[in-house]
Amino acid sequence: MEAQYEKIIVLVIVLLAGFITWKMVKDFYITKMHKVIAHLIAVATSSFMLLSTMFLFMPKNYQRGTGPEVELSFMSVLTVIVMVAVLYVFFKYSPQSTKKK
Repeated sequence: MEAQYEKIIVLVIVLLAGFITWKMVKDFYITKMHKVIAHLIAVATSSFMLLSTMFLFMPKNYQRGTGPEVELSFMSVLTVIVMVAVLYVFFKYSPQSTKKK
């Protein structure tokens, strides 16, 4: 039953990282471009975030049907947090420094 909890935790982390990425990118580009274009850029970016975070939780020697499907580790969670934090800094604080000049 513990493997099911790992899958649920990984799913929540992956979806949360994807949604946060979508929201930050959309909010950033919506002021500069049309709503539809900003949404499409945000969807593409969040899709890449979703895939990359899922690859982080994949076991090293994954073989279908023989072992666990996801591997919850501290380094993977820390990497996801760092990736989202870097995007947050890039999309929230970087544009403000260029506007004040």
